[in-house]
Amino acid sequence: MDLCLMNSDISFNVLSRLPATMLVQLKMVSKGWQHFIADPDFMHLQTKVAEPISISGYFFQGKFLYSDIDVEKLSYIPIRAKETKIYQNVLDFLPEKVTILGSSNGLICCRSCIPSPDPTIYICNPVNKQWMNVKWDRILKRDYIAFSYNPACNSSATSTIGYKLVRVFEVNECIPGKEEFYFSFEIYDWDRKVWFKSKEICHCEDSLCINKQVFVQGILYWLTDGNTVVMFDVENELSLLVLLPTPAGGKCQICLGECDGELCCVVVSQEALMVWALENHFHSTWDLRSYIYLHDMEETNQEYLCNLTARVSSSVGEIVPWMQPLAFKDGMLSLRVSNSVYSFDIHTKKMGLLFDVFDLGHEFIVGPTVVPYSVSFASVAN
Repeated sequence: MDLCLMNSDISFNVLSRLPATMLVQLKMVSKGWQHFIADPDFMHLQTKVAEPISISGYFFQGKFLYSDIDVEKLSYIPIRAKETKIYQNVLDFLPEKVTILGSSNGLICCRSCIPSPDPTIYICNPVNKQWMNVKWDRILKRDYIAFSYNPACNSSATSTIGYKLVRVFEVNECIPGKEEFYFSFEIYDWDRKVWFKSKEICHCEDSLCINKQVFVQGILYWLTDGNTVVMFDVENELSLLVLLPTPAGGKCQICLGECDGELCCVVVSQEALMVWALENHFHSTWDLRSYIYLHDMEETNQEYLCNLTARVSSSVGEIVPWMQPLAFKDGMLSLRVSNSVYSFDIHTKKMGLLFDVFDLGHEFIVGPTVVPYSVSFASVAN
């Protein structure tokens, strides 16, 4: 294409409808293409009019089993690569090593690795290497932070209207005659650049699972260790405790995710893999969307699986189960089976090998953070 044509409104509108993954490749054609695609007005339009962002890959970060020190190694693995590719310098443009917290529509939320002389929360985009920092005070042993970004709300590339940043605190309050356990919430005010405490609390005796949260339609859902989900509607400052659709009796492996704008719960039992969608959070009503027997899953993926049902059953109650769902987004499940991690398409029931866990280090085995990521040209507000 002649670069002089790229300045026309037609070219501008046509190219802005291409997915970000394709535009990233087109930037390498020439300096003219690179400058055009990097134009802030073009990137802002592209995030609004392009097709819905599909998952591009996963960020993986392990943790030490008996230490509160953060693991600095952060890896990104694309899901559609012909062979295993592990990128460990994707966020090196930030001023320090970070712990990833989540991703939303192409923007990543992360924080300083602890210990740090000046702990900070970062919002960034690895595609255009833009980033901003947020004050992080009242640092606790376990800090629960969640971020959401809705590009449809932003009127300009510098707007933070579509940003939501929340902190959740576990409170144990001793009062005469009894103990109270509940969660409190803090919301970040982007205009005043301060945290403010919500009046809402959620009574619960369970503990939150580290980095096991998902934002869906502006509502935060956080998995607990008691087969419940803490829900917090940021806009209305309303919280609820949602019961999970786990089978009666027997232990299951669970992860939360999102598909088609709905909260999903992936459950691995001793006989099947199930995907549930939340229909009504006030009544904890779930709809079963997929039920895949483990022996059928093995039959379709014989190159990866063997004696799956027996091995899953024999590992019940162990610290490291044989099969564990790690993250779920738009029908794609990140799934660890033994010492390998796969992508699993819920619709086709086909698996694809992502990597061997020892490629990332032994600290990845127990309780890793796994964050689905979608390539986007979304600008980070200054």
